[in-house]
Amino acid sequence: MITLDLNNQDDPEFVGLVSKILNTCITRHRPADVFVVEIDHSFDRKWQRFSGKRLGLIGSWNRRLVIPPFDPRRVASQRFYHSEMPSSGSYQLAEARPLHIEQCGGDAGSRRLAQVSESGVFLWYSGETMHTNQGSVLLYQIDGSGTSDWFASFMRNGEWRLNRVRDISRRVLEDMINSPSTVGI
Repeated sequence: MITLDLNNQDDPEFVGLVSKILNTCITRHRPADVFVVEIDHSFDRKWQRFSGKRLGLIGSWNRRLVIPPFDPRRVASQRFYHSEMPSSGSYQLAEARPLHIEQCGGDAGSRRLAQVSESGVFLWYSGETMHTNQGSVLLYQIDGSGTSDWFASFMRNGEWRLNRVRDISRRVLEDMINSPSTVGI
């Protein structure tokens, strides 16, 4: 099981929820590579498939999955895990180049997921959840059969609850959250 690091700004319940989602996706897809990126605070669904701004003004979204152009200063942490034998479910923490780099708006649309990994799960989640009542998860997945992506937001009113979903059903995501994880690290 891959465990996510906590800092003093992260709500342990939200990070636990994100960890369940991540490990369920890894168990289902068995990717060779896993990227986990904590973004400094909540983000919305507009980041899904977002590829930057044209002329610095007009947002553009791409059919092909590209690395979301989060400002690198918003990245609280990035972790990369690799498995030589994904079917084993065992992953090792490894070194990787940063996914988020300084770039011009037009360059963002050319940083395709397939250039980073042919078999991967990429998960972005919001940090600073200890003092807010909202959290976000964006997940991209790539393998030989293609790509998939979805976004979910969560709200806290006593406990964390699923708020909005995009490109994944509520039932599927709730099943992911409630299923046991079997991935080793």
